[in-house]
Amino acid sequence: MRIRRGLLFAGLFLIPLGGMTLLVRAGTVDADALVGIWRLWPLILIGFGIAILLGRGRAASVGTAIAALVLGVLVGSAIASGNVIVGSISDCGVWNGATQRLDEDGTFTGPAVVDLDLRCGSVDLSTRSGSAWQVSAEYQGSAPIVTGTSDRLDVRAPATDGRHDDLTIAAPAALLSRVDLTSNAGSGSLILDGAGLSQVKVDANAGDIVIDAGKATVDRLDVTLNAGRARITIGPGATTGSISVNAGAIELCVPPDAILRLTVNDQLTFVTNLADRGLQKSGSTWRRAGSVAERSIDLDIDGNVASFTLDPSGGCR
Repeated sequence: MRIRRGLLFAGLFLIPLGGMTLLVRAGTVDADALVGIWRLWPLILIGFGIAILLGRGRAASVGTAIAALVLGVLVGSAIASGNVIVGSISDCGVWNGATQRLDEDGTFTGPAVVDLDLRCGSVDLSTRSGSAWQVSAEYQGSAPIVTGTSDRLDVRAPATDGRHDDLTIAAPAALLSRVDLTSNAGSGSLILDGAGLSQVKVDANAGDIVIDAGKATVDRLDVTLNAGRARITIGPGATTGSISVNAGAIELCVPPDAILRLTVNDQLTFVTNLADRGLQKSGSTWRRAGSVAERSIDLDIDGNVASFTLDPSGGCR
């Protein structure tokens, strides 16, 4: 039997990626014990070296398996411990000593953009009634930079090492027109209830992202994820956009009556469940006929050493 090394790598990578998170959440493994585990990354190179030395035969699968398992354990451990990859390499991402607090607020007078740039830590964005916005932060290192105008809110991490921010942001649903999130070594939660957005754009490196637009409308959705996990819920209305994932997992929940058109860039190391969900493939496009014409979802999707799961049984939260 021929072993497809691309699929072997993807499968063995994803098992410990999710397994380490489950073990930490169940209390079987102490998250603090995983801090710094990413420093074992040279084992990945050893695995690839073994695969090269053994050539293309079955024995080469041993090296592929080592590299996949080690990478899955390292990435999964880093995410589960809250000390995701970048934070494990540097001083980023670890609470160390006393924290400080920052509170800022303001008011929008018309449609507004919220632009978030996080490095080390977490951000929780939710919506509220009225026209006022509010930012609360617990931080170490330099304070996050908060700039608010009548139509824009920018929250940015200063370019310093050894920092950690936990941000809580509330924005008015009726005036929220766009959300941009850039996250490096962090986790993000965007709960967008009641908003009508022209675009949600997320660029995350080494993190865990939740986008809940189940009670919102999003004209365009663009998500780029490198090493980590993203859970996305799309609500009523038409949505176009793109999703790209490298070394991670994407879960997408959509309305059951939505028309789906998902154009997937097939890779040996990219696993999807679209056939299991009843979508029909034509060329590189997977389709599902919905019952409501106004609810159409048209996305370009690609991945490498990754998985894409449509409507997972446990939901996308």
